[in-house]
Amino acid sequence: MTMSYETLPLPVVPAPYRVRLFTPEDLDGVIALYSHPDVARSLNFTVPVSRETLHQKLTGDLEAMRQGKGIRWVLSREEAPTPVGYLTLFNWSQKDRRAEVGYMVGRELWGQRVMTGVLPALIRFGFEQLNLHRIEGLVNVRNSASYKALTRAGFQQEGVLRGYQADGNGGGFNDLFLLALLEDAWRASVAA
Repeated sequence: MTMSYETLPLPVVPAPYRVRLFTPEDLDGVIALYSHPDVARSLNFTVPVSRETLHQKLTGDLEAMRQGKGIRWVLSREEAPTPVGYLTLFNWSQKDRRAEVGYMVGRELWGQRVMTGVLPALIRFGFEQLNLHRIEGLVNVRNSASYKALTRAGFQQEGVLRGYQADGNGGGFNDLFLLALLEDAWRASVAA
């Protein structure tokens, strides 16, 4: 079954931000965000990352949305449509009621706890609109900011995936933390 994301409400994020569905018109703006060397490196792209690589990745994201395998949004400021972040629930398994959360914000927003404010809206969307039972997050063990954002949102570490991901920046392999949030734990926390 494919899902038409256009009929679903958008996640409501705190001011001064807003979200909209990712469209082909957003390609250039999101490519610009990914192209910053620090952002590309944090997401395991080889630096410098080529425009072609990013275009292929984002075109694939649009196709996955079309096929109902995930949803992507652009984060922007209320006063301007220029992308300042890219958000996703992907690797969606309808049978298992499970998806993975992914996000990235522009380098200029690092350290401002933007995702601490935005993640609750993505989680609510996943549990209430997609009827998920479980939301997962995979985080490079060196990405302490992302780890903290997920744990502040209620995610619990379930393990370390050793040597899970080839390092795009110099060889070797990255270890990733596996974190997850279950629907019943989330509902209990919002009810409290």
